[in-house]
Amino acid sequence: MYQEKIMALSHVQEKMSDEIQSYTKKRDTIQSSLTTIEHDLDKVNTRIESYYDLISRAQYRLPTIEGAVKELDEELKLYGVTIDVQHLPPVESLKDSQRVIEESMNELEPVNMRALEEYTHQQQRKTKLDEDVKHLKNQRKNLIKLVNEITDKKTERFNIVFNEINRNFKDMYAKLSEGGEAELKLENPNDLFSSGLTIKARPRGKKVLLLSALSGGEKSIASLGLIFAIQQYDPSPFYVLDEVDMFLDGVNAELISRMIKQNAADTQFIMVSLRKIALKEANHVYGVTMQDDGISDMIGNIDPDAVGPEGKIQTIMN
Repeated sequence: MYQEKIMALSHVQEKMSDEIQSYTKKRDTIQSSLTTIEHDLDKVNTRIESYYDLISRAQYRLPTIEGAVKELDEELKLYGVTIDVQHLPPVESLKDSQRVIEESMNELEPVNMRALEEYTHQQQRKTKLDEDVKHLKNQRKNLIKLVNEITDKKTERFNIVFNEINRNFKDMYAKLSEGGEAELKLENPNDLFSSGLTIKARPRGKKVLLLSALSGGEKSIASLGLIFAIQQYDPSPFYVLDEVDMFLDGVNAELISRMIKQNAADTQFIMVSLRKIALKEANHVYGVTMQDDGISDMIGNIDPDAVGPEGKIQTIMN
């Protein structure tokens, strides 16, 4: 009877031992899992603390970074550079670009530390020069305006004087040539002060010719007509004429002498002539004759009829 109980108890003990062993294994497994979980939890806590530390430091640096970004934006605007944030190149590409730029900067060494100071000085100098250039441009503009105004006035005055003298010349030539026609022509009316002057004349009974195509006497008539035309517009104190009647015939020489006498009422004429008709119209006559010894001799208050054909007479009409 006791053996049965003992066997039953032994059987229960074995069963309990198996269960205890099973629970021990489960406990060990749970303990191991708990240790692993605690270890993982420590890692998580460590990472969280690291993240908190990074966040704290990032929050501490955030105002500085924002200020730097703001300055960078202002500098980019200053140079007109626009950055598309959505299409930024990869970080590695930016690092490569940075490395290349740093190498290029290193090649620029040694750096002049006074470059910024010198740049400021040169910038101020450039500003001053720009102001001077602007001032000179304004002065040039004003001078050009003044020159144009003076040129317009000169042109206007020149045209007035030219037209008046040309009118006088036409009338005077008609008188001297007894019905001929003449006029003054500008070679380039668009460039008054650099172009030349042409005299066109048509002696009575002939075609219109330039002064260079006229005969000696016709040239003398045209030239004297221009002199008298200028005198009529703006007389000079006196005129000196040297044998202007040399190529004229008797009729024209007498006509010129009378014209000179007529104009001598307002202006003094000193005329060198060999023509007796000129002496006839003179107010005062002075002669110059050549002696046998080759020395010239002055003769005053002479009788024109006593002068031989080889004598040279100086006639003064006033």
